[in-house]
Amino acid sequence: MWKILERLKTIGYEKNSFVSSGQLIFPSRSDVKRISEQELKQLFIEVFIKESSLFYSIETPTINKYSFTNEPNEIKVGDVNDKGQSALLDMCVFKKGKESYKRILNIEFKHKNATKKNISKDILKLIHEEPNGAFILLLKNTDSGTLKSVLNKFLNSFKTHIKKWNGDKYIQLMILSLEEKENGKPFLIHRTINEKSLTSDKNCFSIDNIESVVVSKAPLEGEWGKIINKN
Repeated sequence: MWKILERLKTIGYEKNSFVSSGQLIFPSRSDVKRISEQELKQLFIEVFIKESSLFYSIETPTINKYSFTNEPNEIKVGDVNDKGQSALLDMCVFKKGKESYKRILNIEFKHKNATKKNISKDILKLIHEEPNGAFILLLKNTDSGTLKSVLNKFLNSFKTHIKKWNGDKYIQLMILSLEEKENGKPFLIHRTINEKSLTSDKNCFSIDNIESVVVSKAPLEGEWGKIINKN
């Protein structure tokens, strides 16, 4: 993920003369740089194609059915009467089997301090679908208040949907920030969540201050690590 974060920091902008590190640039909206999850997703796919032999799809229908309403607490899986419909996953990673492709990782991308409802919907999908999951969030600039707000939304979402946890798996939470407000430097936060950690690790979703978060360039664990750290 550090490669992606470093690329994001060196993307050119439509309204300035900065030479982009690649062909991708940030567009403008009302003469302001527009940063969104689309740039994050595009760069992730570029790195994935370059460094992995696995297969992928985008905007992938879920296996299970869901019912999404306007209220966060009413977001749920389809009921016994088969109400609800397939949702979409931003990206799905596959391993090729003898007769078919097997889903091994579901990925959701988000930008900025998203609403509780939007985070909750994506967390439910990652929890209730069988494969491992990853939630990747891009922030423009960050302080301790922003991080606490985001982590609290994650915690509430996991607690709301924990009873729908499907299988023995993990969900990786990745928060990428283009800059920390005080020093202007980019940083990355990584949390590995499984069903047990939600009840046993009280510090999983907490920070004391922005200097206390885990920021590391070390390889990540599991299939997620295999995908983005392959040399």
